[in-house]
Amino acid sequence: MRVLIVVVVILVILGLVGWLRFSSPDGNPTIRVDTQKVKQDTSELMENSKQAVDIAAEKIDQSIDRDTITE
Repeated sequence: MRVLIVVVVILVILGLVGWLRFSSPDGNPTIRVDTQKVKQDTSELMENSKQAVDIAAEKIDQSIDRDTITE
């Protein structure tokens, strides 16, 4: 039962994000994956993650440099 609830919650979240589209044309329920939106969102996520890692690396380098200078 828990697995079913988890799957439903994941499907709802993906629907709210816009990755899944639920429709019922002609009485036939369908679920469509918006692959273009998925690609766009994941590309943005990768770019933001890369920027965050670069910023963190710069701060670490600055911290190391300050510690080296003060010693």
